[in-house]
Amino acid sequence: MEYKALIKKFESKGASFIDLRILDQTSEVVSTENGNVNSMQDLSSRQFGVRIFYKGAWGFAYTNDVSKLEDSFSKAFKLAKISSAKKDVFKINNVPINKASVKQKGKSMLSVPIEDKINLFLNIQKKFNLDFIKNKNVGASFSRREQQYFNSFGSNVFESREYFNVLISITGLKNGKVKRSFERIGEVGGHGQFRKLKFDGIAKALEDKLKTEFIAGIPPAGKFPLVIDNVLTHVFFHEAVGHACEADSIIEKSSVLAGKLGEKIAPDFLNLYDTPKIKNEHGYYAYDDEGVKSKRTILIKNGILTNYLHSLETANKLNMKPTGNGRAESAFQVQIPRMSNTVLEKGDFKFDELFEGIKKGIYAKDSLGGVVEPTTGNFLFNSRSAFLIENGKVTKPLQGVSFGGNILNILPKIDKIGDDKKVSYGGWRCGKNGQMVPVGGAAPHIKISEAMVGGAK
Repeated sequence: MEYKALIKKFESKGASFIDLRILDQTSEVVSTENGNVNSMQDLSSRQFGVRIFYKGAWGFAYTNDVSKLEDSFSKAFKLAKISSAKKDVFKINNVPINKASVKQKGKSMLSVPIEDKINLFLNIQKKFNLDFIKNKNVGASFSRREQQYFNSFGSNVFESREYFNVLISITGLKNGKVKRSFERIGEVGGHGQFRKLKFDGIAKALEDKLKTEFIAGIPPAGKFPLVIDNVLTHVFFHEAVGHACEADSIIEKSSVLAGKLGEKIAPDFLNLYDTPKIKNEHGYYAYDDEGVKSKRTILIKNGILTNYLHSLETANKLNMKPTGNGRAESAFQVQIPRMSNTVLEKGDFKFDELFEGIKKGIYAKDSLGGVVEPTTGNFLFNSRSAFLIENGKVTKPLQGVSFGGNILNILPKIDKIGDDKKVSYGGWRCGKNGQMVPVGGAAPHIKISEAMVGGAK
């Protein structure tokens, strides 16, 4: 039975909304270590995901066998009927109708012979010449995602995207100490985008970082002025603010930002938005996994919280417009509100001006991750490297530091935003409810007047 006929069949049974995703994924993973091929892997799959809304409740089912697709429709409908007696009733009627076909242009990295990729990675390893380097790893994954989306309101959207994710790592042994330096690069794009990567510069920067690791001192602990770089700023706003703006957490009242629309939560000069439209960044897409066209969604404007990030469900529950943030890791999982690319708009301060007036402080760079408790807004972040600030100057290298606090207390303490906004291209993936999706962002340096700082372990 054709897909449209299946949708009509279950509409006639009383379903008020139905959508179907058909997802084809192909990927290749290549890893090299110390001049040898470490591993190779090729994967491909076809997935079908069916979601049915009936009398205020959802049913969801999936399969990888097209011959069992009608069974999946039946299962989803049955689950929706069972759930309808247990759920608060709401309607799905605010659904943008889109028809589009978006295909990535250019040569695919999956068409490049695997031998060429192996030779490239082995040649990158040869660029590392420090005698205390004991381990060299260079690897990458290349993937293509092609999805066809249908719904009962009339949307019919096809989109294909390719991703590449590169990881380069070196480990050194010196005076009995072991240190590691690594770089991740992840983008949406094919061969034309991949060939723009400047591996000579990446290798040189990694060696410089590794040398610095061996002379870095122990950071001080306590409350200090803090300057954080582009990458750490992006990760900070993604974790501490972006997740709290995802509308399912607002509905569940598990977000510190619930009920705060229209309130001032940050300085007047701070502007934050979510956008899937940054070309080649990891969180790029033209349409979300509910067929909604991507758009920029302003979250904080002039310090005021202005919006949340919505799927079709949360938008209809809160009587708001969908924002194009209904996303899922695969067709085997249901769509939920997720960030795309989190962007802090640039400010007016030059790099050197961020450090002016700091008698003693910390300059923290890059991210080793962190934790956020969205209900309370408490957070802890770790940097990969750091430097002491003394009398307005960046001086001694430090081991990576951690900084923590509460998001509603720390946002007003941002007193300078740099003019050097940069896109991350870090190949970030974000986990939530058991799903991982590609995300990214852009940010400038920022200065926080005071933050609790300690040594990262």
